[in-house]
Amino acid sequence: MAPMALFATVMLLFTGITNAHFTVEHPPTIGQFNDDTEGDQPCGGYSPDIAKVSPTDFHIDGDVIATTLTHPQSTWLYRINVDPTAQGNWTEVWPVFQQSGQGKFCNPRVTIPREFLGKKGFIGIVSHAVDGFLYQCSAVHFVEGTGTTPNDCTNSSSVTTSWVSDDQLTAKLNESTPSSSGQHTPNLAVSSKGGAFQGLGGLVTVGLMVVLGAMLTV
Repeated sequence: MAPMALFATVMLLFTGITNAHFTVEHPPTIGQFNDDTEGDQPCGGYSPDIAKVSPTDFHIDGDVIATTLTHPQSTWLYRINVDPTAQGNWTEVWPVFQQSGQGKFCNPRVTIPREFLGKKGFIGIVSHAVDGFLYQCSAVHFVEGTGTTPNDCTNSSSVTTSWVSDDQLTAKLNESTPSSSGQHTPNLAVSSKGGAFQGLGGLVTVGLMVVLGAMLTV
C-alpha cells in the first residue's frame, strides 16, 4: 500500500476510535444528535424543557428502549425524570446491565412505576464505556398499557448482556446540575470492568502514532 493510502486508512481507523459513541433508536431523542457533546449531562448537550417538545407515548406496562453501541463494551443505566427541565431526582427503571459486543440492543419490555402514569417527563439513557459517561434523553408521556414492539427491535448477533454492578453509574441517579460550559470534556473514569478497554484504547492510539511517524519519515 502506498504511504498516502496507508496514511488515509490509519486516519479513518483513528477517527472511528475517538468518535465512537452510541445512538438511540427508540424512543425518539430530543434535540439534534451531536457526537461532540454526548458527554454533557443530563442529555448529551441538549438543555431539556418539557414545555418545548412533543413527548412520545411510553407505555408503563412495557415499552421499547433500543440503542446502537459503537464500543466493544458498555454498562447501561435507564432512568426517568418528571421534572420539566430534568433537574435531578432520577428514578431507575431497569437494573444496570453490561452489553458486550458492538451493535444494536433492543429491550422491548421496560416497565415504569405506576406513580408516573399520566405524567410527562424524560427517559435518560446513560452509557458508561471506555470514554466515560455518555447521555441521551427522550421526552415521553407515560401512558397505560403495553407498547407495540416495532419491526426494527432486533439485537445484533455479536451482542450479549449480563447484570452487573456499577456504583459510578448508579450515582447518576442523583445527578442534578447540567454542564454549564457547553463543551464536551471526556470523562475517562471507568469501572474496573472497563479498565481493560481503556488500556487497549491507549495502546491502539500509541500504535497508530508510531505508524504515522514511520510513514512521515519515508
